[in-house]
Amino acid sequence: MDNSKLSYSSYLIVFSGFLAALASIGFARFGYSMILPGMKDDLMLIYTQMGLIESSNFIGYLIFAFVGGMLATKYGPRRIITSSLLIVGTSMLLTGFAENFIQAFILRGFTGIGSGGANVSAMGLPAMWFSQKKRGLAAGIITSGAGGGLVLTGFLVPKLTQIYGNQAWRYSWIILGILTIVFAFICWIGIRNPPIKESSADKIKGTGLKVVSSDTFLWKVGFIYSFFGLSYIIYVTFFGAYLVKEIGLTSQLAGVLWALVGCLSLASGALWGHVSDRLGRAYGIALVYFLQALAIFLFIFAGITELLYASVILFGMTSWSIASIVAAYSGDHFGSKLAFSAFGFFTLFFGIGQAIGPSIAGYIADTAKTFVPAFLFSSFIATIAGLLSLKMLKKHKIS
Repeated sequence: MDNSKLSYSSYLIVFSGFLAALASIGFARFGYSMILPGMKDDLMLIYTQMGLIESSNFIGYLIFAFVGGMLATKYGPRRIITSSLLIVGTSMLLTGFAENFIQAFILRGFTGIGSGGANVSAMGLPAMWFSQKKRGLAAGIITSGAGGGLVLTGFLVPKLTQIYGNQAWRYSWIILGILTIVFAFICWIGIRNPPIKESSADKIKGTGLKVVSSDTFLWKVGFIYSFFGLSYIIYVTFFGAYLVKEIGLTSQLAGVLWALVGCLSLASGALWGHVSDRLGRAYGIALVYFLQALAIFLFIFAGITELLYASVILFGMTSWSIASIVAAYSGDHFGSKLAFSAFGFFTLFFGIGQAIGPSIAGYIADTAKTFVPAFLFSSFIATIAGLLSLKMLKKHKIS
């Protein structure tokens, strides 16, 4: 397919992928951060229980991100994205009616399962519809859906709180669930078979797991991708706590700064996906890692207004870009059909890094009685990842 002039169907594919990421990550994952306080108070839970509820979501996502990628390879992204979004929407809607910890824990697990299937399948769409020259940009636009959810829930939940008080968390889950179910039907209508010719890799029967997992270079890319999960989640998890508890900002100002991160992140995936189309995946990934390392390092000096805003702007402008570049690489290296299995495999590495990051940083912060060493650790990890990207990926001539 000649992607110099994108067809109407191509735009519809990107829009459908954007909606899938918006619901499966923006609503299902980042919405929890805004909804958590009201949910905790109304259900009379402790923070340990709230943490376990979110861990259930992460575990469900981690497991099914891998399985979902294989299923999308075998059955096609249209079926997997639609069915996964229906699981996400239904489980979020039902979470609005949860009466205790057990119910919330189980339902958030189902939300994670659906999120993994929908997001990984959506990130594989560019490999089927776009040439290598446009693939990074397309993947970036889809990835920006996560930031869109952050912005939308940032405005929606406080507004509902003004209207419904301590019951606002229920209405929040119900509304997000209904929107996700609507998105599922839009994706069913919008996603069609690709107009590109299959490569030899695409003709492989089944899930393609053997082909993908036997590629030793995939393990190297996955290892580098795990550093993103480890570094970014520390900044995201302790952003508000550091600014409010240690720097002394008001929660309102911290919320405004977080909304600014969300707004800037809308352009991050598309911007750096396009950069990787031009400069190559290796240079694109490395550059993003170095900029994120700088953003996290500057955050240590958040007491200085100029450096705080510099950190927020740099992180917002690079926030979801690693995922979009890795998704583009999945298509570059494995072909349109196996891209789903490859990105699902990469997500296992990312998920492991994301799962252990907060625990490591929390332990460091508890021991040091300050978040500063934790952010230094995060910045160091991102720097090492950038160097590894240049050494390992460029050596294999990823373009």
